[in-house]
This record gives sequence, structure tokens and C-alpha cells, in this order.
Amino acid sequence: MVAGVIVGLGMSLASRLIMGKPKMFGSGLSYNITTDPTAPRKIVFGRTAAGADERFHEKLKRSGWTYLHDRIEANANSPFKGQTLAVSIFKKGTYLHRVVALASHRIHNVRQVYLEDELSYSSNITVGRYKDDNGLLIGAIKEGSTDNAEEFGSGNYWKDTATFTGCAHLKMIFKLDTDIYPDGLPTRITTVVDGCPVYDPRLDSTAGGIGSHRASNQETWSFVDGGKDIGRNPALCLLAYLIGWRINGRLAWGMGVPVDRIDLGNFITYANMCEEPVITSSGTVQRFYCDCLLTTADTHEANINVISAAMGTAKLVDTAGMYQLIAGYDDLDGPTITFTPDDLIGQYSYTPDNASLKDTFSLARGRFPDPENLYQLNDWGQIEIAPLDDGIPRPMVLDFAAVTRFEQAQRIAKQNLVRNRYTATFSSIFGPKAFMVQVGSLVRMVIPELGWNGKLFRVISQAETVDLTFNMTLQEEDAQIYAWDDDETKPLPAVVKVPAYNPNESIPVEALLSTTRTITNSNGALVSQIDVTWVAPDDGVQAIQIEYRAQNDENWQTATDRFNHEAEAFTFMAMAGGVNHIIRARYLMFSGKWGNWTTTEVISARDTNASTILGYLTNEYVAFPSDTDGNIT
Repeated sequence: MVAGVIVGLGMSLASRLIMGKPKMFGSGLSYNITTDPTAPRKIVFGRTAAGADERFHEKLKRSGWTYLHDRIEANANSPFKGQTLAVSIFKKGTYLHRVVALASHRIHNVRQVYLEDELSYSSNITVGRYKDDNGLLIGAIKEGSTDNAEEFGSGNYWKDTATFTGCAHLKMIFKLDTDIYPDGLPTRITTVVDGCPVYDPRLDSTAGGIGSHRASNQETWSFVDGGKDIGRNPALCLLAYLIGWRINGRLAWGMGVPVDRIDLGNFITYANMCEEPVITSSGTVQRFYCDCLLTTADTHEANINVISAAMGTAKLVDTAGMYQLIAGYDDLDGPTITFTPDDLIGQYSYTPDNASLKDTFSLARGRFPDPENLYQLNDWGQIEIAPLDDGIPRPMVLDFAAVTRFEQAQRIAKQNLVRNRYTATFSSIFGPKAFMVQVGSLVRMVIPELGWNGKLFRVISQAETVDLTFNMTLQEEDAQIYAWDDDETKPLPAVVKVPAYNPNESIPVEALLSTTRTITNSNGALVSQIDVTWVAPDDGVQAIQIEYRAQNDENWQTATDRFNHEAEAFTFMAMAGGVNHIIRARYLMFSGKWGNWTTTEVISARDTNASTILGYLTNEYVAFPSDTDGNIT
């Protein structure tokens, strides 16, 4: 083997690698509500949990049930539209109003909102236990604009001119009530969204495609095309990041690369590759998805790294100012250019595969944001290949911030592991024939003294020097890098939920019954009493509370506040004989939280003073017939 030193000769055309290996998550992966006014902008690609940056809060007391009702009815674009019933019956109390930023761009859809682990918003309405007794109301805005601007809270601060232009956000109203939030307000919010629309050159009739997409007009971008979620395509997410997103004409995030400096044909190839169907343990899915939360606090290289890592070993390169993707999938049957020693100028340098075992790995493991765990980090499993020569297992840690399927993470990890075994590079100055290739091209090398008769390489860097000579570096390629069989998928361990203390546990009052009887008092009169019985639970409960009211009375009276629940019976004096009593009971949990009410009713036994009750009026006002002078007849 002949080895030498290559000297650069004033490069006029250069190529540089933009991304490296996936190693860590970006700083955006956090779902605890933050109140930092300087929090960076969030970017959401694909289907994942969005940001949780509180941008406004106000606490105020409300004294009437008409809260927000009129304004919502008047504003057809209100985020609370459709939840008018819940809004219109808000009771007196103190409420906390919050505006939580999700993303600095338009999003396609808000799918669910979880507070801690409780599903609290779905199908455009507030759901779950927190909404009970008007404890929670959530409205989602996909993109702030003058059309959906409205007062919020008192209206003294968040006025109807506050549009939060261009940003997706939630408006949330919490009733400050310890019965609803015994442990305080939730601090973790997980808002699952279909994120940023993307530009697809396949849908652009001016770029060789078919459709109305235009790179210069993000209003034409979309998340869905027919039955395909193109907003989850890693190649298209990366393309959107390169072009960037603008709010009021100003670049809000992304690189802002002019479209004429992006190889759109190359991105079409990779977009199609990402959508190729593959068979997994869970069925047939597209090859690669991208689901990630990014932030402007991270560098462009870091964000590009996160997205590109979702496409296996694909790399983004800047070749003479033209951005394109290379490698990452098996294109080894494609066209190649063959070089021989006659095409080389001067010496060459050949670096074999990793000579040091410490830089070689036999297994990979890492983490991914798991949808089954509300996008909290989880292990995606472990992939192993052939043992190393010294028999020592050396792990490669690969965290995938944009991969939400463990099968995809394992497939990509296998690529990285095998690629690590094929690291040989060849560098030299090539003659004019190198003009026929570019970064990403496949070439074959014929070097008899190295025993090569068409050894396969890929161009990973290229720089034109002088007189049509090119300084190029090639990296070894092999079909084993991209080989994958579904049998290689390692299922994740079953999720075992060990019984544990749950501060939000609510035990219902079972077998609640009410009966009535009379007793004779010391004066010989009949007095009506009500007996309430129940079946006490084995544990988890401190006491029972019982309240009652007459059928037509809205005010509840306390029969007993914290009575021994193990007694399984309680007796109290009826309001009057012959009156229908509505009775409700609930437990005080061991955690200090009150459980849900269970209701029963009974007509109290007639006592000495009972009046004859013919029935109950069902209307608030009753009209009686009268004569022409107004006398009731």
C-alpha cells in the first residue's frame, strides 16, 4: 500500500458535511409548564408532544355563570366554541387563566391534552375528571390571528387585540379548588399535536410535481396529502427547516436557505424513500417517520442532526452551496463510475476500517420519546451484531429524538452499527473524469496493488482544485449496512404497572341506600327520620360525608361532615314528613382528596305535622285561569 499526504490547492468548489451521529436530545424535550418569558421558540414536526411555555396568566374571582358566554357566542372563531354549555354554567369562585405556547408556527391539529397522566382534552372538547364541577376548560388555537383574537381573563391585560400572531397555543382556565386539585395544579402538560405543515415539491407544479404547493408561500404547505401524513416525512421536515418559517414576513426559525440552493430532485428521491412500505411487527408502515420537538435555542446543526437521524445513516451535505442528502438507504444497484490508477494524480491515502477496537461496537442501545409513555423517554431496546475479535461487548449509545417507533429506532441503530464496521476511506486528487461525479455518487475503484477490482465506495467530499482536478474522499459501501429482516426486531418488555400509592384515587360509595321511618318523641308526636346505609371499602378511606336537600331546593345541608365510614349507617332528622329528600355521600380519601358523590333519594315518612303533598311544580311560573277583571277563577 502506498500512502501519502494530500495538499489542498485553493479549492473553488467545496463540500461539507452538515450532520454527525445522533447522540443526544435537543433542549426542547420537556413538558413541564414553564413561565420563563425568555423561553426560545418551539418547532414541532410530525406527531408528538408540543411545547409547554406559559406566556400569560391571570388569577381573578368570578361571581356569575354567564362567564365568557356572550363573547363566545359572538366570536365564531373562539377556541371555546362548542363548549358553550360548560362555559355558561361556571360557578362562583377563583380561576386561574393561562395561555400556553405550543409552537411558533401553524399546526395541523391538536389531538389530545394530558395534565399529568389524565386525558383532559380530546375531539375539541375538555374531558376527564378535572373538568368536573367546572374545574377546567381548554381551548386550542392552531395559529394565532386577528380572526380568533378575543379577551381572556378580565380583559384588562389580554385584550381582544392580543392575537399571538402565528403561534399555536392553548387557553386554559383552572378553578382553584382543593376538591378538584387536592395536590395543587398539574405541572406537567402533554399536548399531542399534528405539527408544522411542510412543503412537498412533489405537489408543486412549478417544480416538476403536480399541485399547488409553492416553496415561497407557506400558506400552501400542508400536513396531510390524501391519506398520507407528509408532515411526518423526515425528508420534507428537513426541507421545511432549510427553507424556514416566516411570521409577518420575517424568518421565525429555520435556516432561510433560498430554494434555488436546494436540490429539490434529491429531496423528492428521499421523500419517496421515506414513504416506502416496510413490514414490522405491528404491520406495514412507511419506512421512516419524523416526530420531534425542536427549539431555536439549539444550533442549526443540532436540529438538522435530530431530523436527519430519523433517516438512518443519511447525511445532509452542502456541495458548492447546494444542499442535498446522501446515503441512508440501499441505492447500491445504481449507476457507478469506475476509477483506475490512471485517473489519480499523485499519491493517494487509504485508511482501512477502524484499526482500534475501542472505536468499534458490537451492540447499540438508547432512548426515544415513547407515545405509549406520553412521549417521555423510554429505551427502544438493544440491537447486536457479530462479536468483536476480542470478545468484549462494546455498546454504542444512540438516542433518537425524532423517532417514536421502537422498530424504526432499532432498524436505524443496526445501520449505524454496521456502518461503524465499514469506515475505510480513500483520498486522492482525481483527474477530469471526477467531473462526472458529485458528493453522494457511487464509484468503483480498481487498484491492483490493493487487490481491488471494482471495490465500491461513495463520494463523501469533493473539491475542485485547478485544471479540472478534484480533491475527493471516498467511503467504503456495502449492502450489509442496509440489510434488515423483520425477525431482527426485538420487542420491548411488557409494561408492568406495579400497584402503588395513587394520590388521585377516588373510591365511590357503594350500595348507598336511604330508607325512612317515624319515631315517637317525648311529647307523643310522630317524628320523621331518614336512615342512610352503605358498604364501607376495605381501605383507602378516612371518613364519609353526607348531605341532603329537598327536591326543589338547590342548597345542600350537611347531615354529617366526617363520620366514621366503617359504621355503614347514619340516621338524621328529615326536613319534614312527606318530602322527597335528595341524599348524596362521598368518601374522604386517605390522600385528603374528596371522592365523587353518589346519590340516592327517598320520600320521608309522614309525621304529625305532615301536609298533604299533591305533587311538585315542574315550572318556575304557573298561570292560573282568571276572569276579565284579573280575578283567579
